[in-house]
Amino acid sequence: MKEHFENSAEIEKLYREVMKYDREGDVYNAVKLCKRIAKMAPDWSAPYAYLGRLYKSRKEWKPVYHYSLKAVKNNPFNEENWSHLALAATVLEEWEMARQAWNQLGYHFKKADRELRLEMGRLAVCLNPGSNPEIVEATRIDPVRVIIESIPQPSSGHRYKDTLLIDLQPAGTHAIGKHQVSYFNELEQLKRSPWKTFAAYLHTDSIDDVAILAALCEDNKLGFDNWSHALRYLQPKLHPKMTEYFDLTMVGKHKRNLYLVAIAAKDFKKVKPVLKEWEIITLKKFSQLEELC
Repeated sequence: MKEHFENSAEIEKLYREVMKYDREGDVYNAVKLCKRIAKMAPDWSAPYAYLGRLYKSRKEWKPVYHYSLKAVKNNPFNEENWSHLALAATVLEEWEMARQAWNQLGYHFKKADRELRLEMGRLAVCLNPGSNPEIVEATRIDPVRVIIESIPQPSSGHRYKDTLLIDLQPAGTHAIGKHQVSYFNELEQLKRSPWKTFAAYLHTDSIDDVAILAALCEDNKLGFDNWSHALRYLQPKLHPKMTEYFDLTMVGKHKRNLYLVAIAAKDFKKVKPVLKEWEIITLKKFSQLEELC
């Protein structure tokens, strides 16, 4: 679709002013001038695309939706505009538009006005990338929504089974032992989980004992994570369905005969019996069981 508008030289000059304001961090004047250009040249996608990008950076999803929709109507060949529209439509639960936008980006979702709830595998997500980063594992339920499967540190403000919005493209890679794993940045928390976080020390020097607790938690439908610090703990895969992602700056050092573990449950009454069963099986002890968040 060929874009056209009158007084193109003047309008393009004004748009260069928008870019100048943007580079200088003068968002107010950039937005004000960009909206003026959009009125002067309603068939031009560039000002709408700029506004869509700007409001996406501010996580203001209604204007992202509004301006990105206008941008794709004027230029249906720009993937970034479709990406912003798909993201905003997903957050706003405009499912028919979300499906249409995702399909423009290579997906093949059926046309329907209902939520996307898929099984798209697991991936690594960086919580709070701008302030207090922590890498966790999550299940992807659509291109940009995930459910946390690790148990995040309490300082993250997140819980096991929180629903998050993530960026569509990977943000970087994270070292797991000798391997590099791609991760995606969290954009925001969409739904707070009712699952609570509990922590305890396991008095053992055996990683196999920790694996036993992981299996017991899975059998009892509880979340489990190993918060221990030592690098040697990275090597075994403790949980049969979950990769361990450790940010070593997030937890303190502990004695070699202790493992700090986390358990997620909706009710405290479900946690202690599992730990007691672990004591019977391993002939080891746990201590300092505490509800953290």
